[in-house]
Order: sequence, then C-alpha cells, then structure tokens
Amino acid sequence: MLWLRRLVGIALFVAVLVLGWTFANRNAAPVQIDYLIGTLDEPGWVIVLLAVALGAIAAALVLGLQVARLALTARRYRKLVSGLEEEVHQLRNLPLAAPDGPAARGLAARSSESGGIGRSG
Repeated sequence: MLWLRRLVGIALFVAVLVLGWTFANRNAAPVQIDYLIGTLDEPGWVIVLLAVALGAIAAALVLGLQVARLALTARRYRKLVSGLEEEVHQLRNLPLAAPDGPAARGLAARSSESGGIGRSG
C-alpha cells in the first residue's frame, strides 16, 4: 500500500511539472504592466505566478490573523474553565455536616423532638 501511495505522489508531482512547463511555454510572450512606481516587462507566466503568489500571501496573512484571534479566545476560555474547575473542586471539599458545637447540638435536639429536620410535628 505504501508503494502505491508513493507512486501516486510521484505521478502527481510529474503531472504538475508537465502542466507548469506547458503553461510557461504557451505564455512566454512578454507582457508590459504599468503601475505607480514603474513598469514591469516580463513573460506572461511570470506575471500570473506573481499574482498567484501575492494572493496566497494576502490569504495567509488574513488566515494567520484569524487563527491568532481564535487561539487567544480559546486560551481565555481555557483559563476561565480552569478557574471554574478549581471553584468546583473547592466546593466539593467543603464539609457537609455542621461542626460539633453548642449550636449543632441544639439543632440535633430539636430535630429529634420534632421527628427530624423539616418535619412539622
């Protein structure tokens, strides 16, 4: 199976090279572009390659900014969740029964007289 994957990869690489060579040969005529700073007199395939490269760079910048924004948002939420988990852990460790003391003994005496806490006698 690995040899098949390598064979397909090599075939795709050769196909891209052949298509690129064919595109460069068909678009070898020089193209003159006037822009603000000066002029550019290059073959057509170079102009297309520059346009694609500039578009890819612009898209990578926009994508990079979005990824950075989402990473910062995820970090903020992870910190928030961590704080909430610590709070839940602290709440779980709180004692459920009241400590033994005069108030606790008085509550126990009253609850046994009335038949339990919450029952009205």
